[in-house]
Amino acid sequence: MIISIFQVCRVAYELMQPTHGDSSKWFKSLDDIFYFGGQNAHNWQAIESHEADVGEINLDVGDLVGIAGNHWNGFSKGKNTKTGKTGLFPSYKAVDKIERVKLPTYPEVPQL
Repeated sequence: MIISIFQVCRVAYELMQPTHGDSSKWFKSLDDIFYFGGQNAHNWQAIESHEADVGEINLDVGDLVGIAGNHWNGFSKGKNTKTGKTGLFPSYKAVDKIERVKLPTYPEVPQL
């Protein structure tokens, strides 16, 4: 019997949500970047520029990179949304771009 260890870190992240709210800064996955099926684009923002080598992409500070996965060797794969090029880049040169939206509030419903 083969037991899959994949997705275990994502389950741990989900379990942190009720007690810590936004746990994204407390969490580092060992199997894959956190995502869920059907989510919006998962972008990282470059915090340091990068001059590409073979198989890599250039980054300028502020560039958005659509993440395709972490290779767990110091590099992640992504698509620079400005240039449209896909390739590897040093993971430490970008951070999660967390999209915050204002959610509507609703008036309290009176108890009957």
